Amino acid sequence: MEIESLNCRCCGGVLRVKSSLCVCDYCGATNFISDVASKYINQLNRANKLRQEREFDNAARIYDVILEENPPTADILWQRTLCEYGIEYVPDPVSDKYFPTLHRINEESILAYPSYIDALALADKEQKESLQSEAEYINTIQNEYLHIAENEAPYDVFICYKETDEDTGEKTEDVDMAEKLYYDLTGRGFKVFFAKETLQTKLSIDYEPYIFAALKSSKAMVVLGTKAEYFMSVWVKNEWGRFLKLMQNDDSKQMFFACDDPEELPRAFATKQAQLLGDEDALKNLADNVERYLKKNTKFDSLPADDREKMYSRALSFLQVNDNFGARPFIERLIANYPDYAPGYWLRMLNSVKATPSNITHMMIDLYSNPDYLKAVELAKGDLKNVYESTGAICKKNLTDQEKFDKILEEKVIDYYENFDNTELGHKKNEIMGNIARYAQTVDIFNNKLRMTFALGFILFVLGNIMSMVLYKISGFARGGGKNPLLWITLFSAPIILAGIAVALSYSLLIDLVTTGSMCLILILSVFTPKSYEILYLMSVTFPIIIYLSTNMSYTLNKDRYVMVNASLGIHGELVRLKKVLSEVSNDMSARAARLCMEYKEENKITSVIEIKDDDYFKVLEKFNGISESAEAQYTKYIGVSVPDVRSTYQKNESELSTIALIMSMIPMLNFFSLFVAVFDLATDKYKERKHYMSSISLILNFGAFVIIAFLLTRV
Repeated sequence: MEIESLNCRCCGGVLRVKSSLCVCDYCGATNFISDVASKYINQLNRANKLRQEREFDNAARIYDVILEENPPTADILWQRTLCEYGIEYVPDPVSDKYFPTLHRINEESILAYPSYIDALALADKEQKESLQSEAEYINTIQNEYLHIAENEAPYDVFICYKETDEDTGEKTEDVDMAEKLYYDLTGRGFKVFFAKETLQTKLSIDYEPYIFAALKSSKAMVVLGTKAEYFMSVWVKNEWGRFLKLMQNDDSKQMFFACDDPEELPRAFATKQAQLLGDEDALKNLADNVERYLKKNTKFDSLPADDREKMYSRALSFLQVNDNFGARPFIERLIANYPDYAPGYWLRMLNSVKATPSNITHMMIDLYSNPDYLKAVELAKGDLKNVYESTGAICKKNLTDQEKFDKILEEKVIDYYENFDNTELGHKKNEIMGNIARYAQTVDIFNNKLRMTFALGFILFVLGNIMSMVLYKISGFARGGGKNPLLWITLFSAPIILAGIAVALSYSLLIDLVTTGSMCLILILSVFTPKSYEILYLMSVTFPIIIYLSTNMSYTLNKDRYVMVNASLGIHGELVRLKKVLSEVSNDMSARAARLCMEYKEENKITSVIEIKDDDYFKVLEKFNGISESAEAQYTKYIGVSVPDVRSTYQKNESELSTIALIMSMIPMLNFFSLFVAVFDLATDKYKERKHYMSSISLILNFGAFVIIAFLLTRV
């Protein structure tokens, strides 16, 4: 059986099917495939994609059609079961394996679901093991979700709406309407499921048990939609579709709709009456309809409209646990019903400044600019008025105390910064910066020496060899000729060649002496052994190059580089020390500020909270942090000269000269010019801030060309 284009049920990757059991090459998931699948590849891929996009009902319909037209098979029945439980496969970020996630909790265990049982009966031995393992895993998750759902308090109303417009990525206007409806219904005493509020403290992977609990317990669902496509979006449709199924088995459940045009409602809502959002007081009318239904069809103990104390108590209970969102509808209803009730405005003031009755006197705030506070003071009488006024005075004093402390802190911080160099930490910082400067000077000196000796020595060496080749050609010397021409050639070219070697290798006296002496010996031998002249000549070209390349990057053979590397590592160590010192500065400033704050509070007998929040304090902290960042930016290049890992973090692109050198090396007539351009490119990059791959390739090509030319000249 060969099915090349069937997709994996987990990741959607193309399967290479050779048997009834296939492991996906992309995610490692086991897929089992029947002969029926070969006839419905496009349909199955479409259903699989719909399930991955959480369009479970649409995917289920495709599987149902296939099952109606063919005898049941294990693979189709299993995928139909996955739709019923809203299974989406998501990759684990650690293992990259795909694991099933439930988006539709069903009270019936998947192990008892008819389609699963039938699939198990039709599966062969290997398929059965895979089915049982996955079903048991899903059943474990389902039980965990059901346990969470059982512990959720029942809801009265479920508000279903579209959160984000998929085309614009912006919040829909439905969100604001749903929020207003939430406030209204909550203010009437109903427990309302509103995703924006109810799920804000839940992790996204845990949404399903809370949604399931709300769908199951809610007696009313309100579906809001200003656009037709919002009703059919994946999550909105998932919620109202599941609620409709619950309504079939529970006559106490009812669904309400609100839209701009009833003609645009899905066919499932065709027989239902909808509230037009364009009508005046549309949301209030919708809330009235929901309230009438709930009071008529459920045992609901609503909050009496005239029970002022209960509304106040409910709002206060929310504020005491810092639930400003939950308190708001009760406060608004309290003020609406009792516009002359001072505590209502007092509660709204507390809600707006996010305070509790117990901590308001510890806050630094000017309540005299808050209209709700002013209204509460205006309406209050007797002791209550005195409490409100004294609270305002205390908050104002807290603010004044904070402002005074800010000025004192500002003066101390500025004084600390200006006199920092005289402190112990300042001495350490200056010592470190001095060490860095000395190390940097050492790197510069030896880096310049290495660059200049490289360029000068290389050029002299090449010029000497060019002169040798030219003179060799002019002399008309042929193999087996006399010694005089060779002596003449050697006398003119040897000093330049030897000077180039000596200069290029000047960083190590021992290597310089050994190499220069060896080359001198080779040149002498070439004069007295004319038959071996070509070989000895090639040795004089290649041997110094090999010596240079093998010792140039060595820290042990190259004494100048050894000194430079030590200085470079010294800079690195001092920068680490500098960070530690400046970290101590931050701790020292924090400790000084804390002591100053404590002394200020004790001296002025202040019991409220005084915060260390002065802008100048944090600006000075940033300045100290900037010292480290500035030093690191300035001296990182010095570290990069000798430490490849550091250099790679800031190294720039290939230089233009490097590219030119490589292009020129391809043209025989320009080879020597290319060589000098490459040498210039390498020598002028002081801190190795650019890549020089092309220049290096150009040098290698030129060495090769140089040797070939020398060999040809001896044969012409």
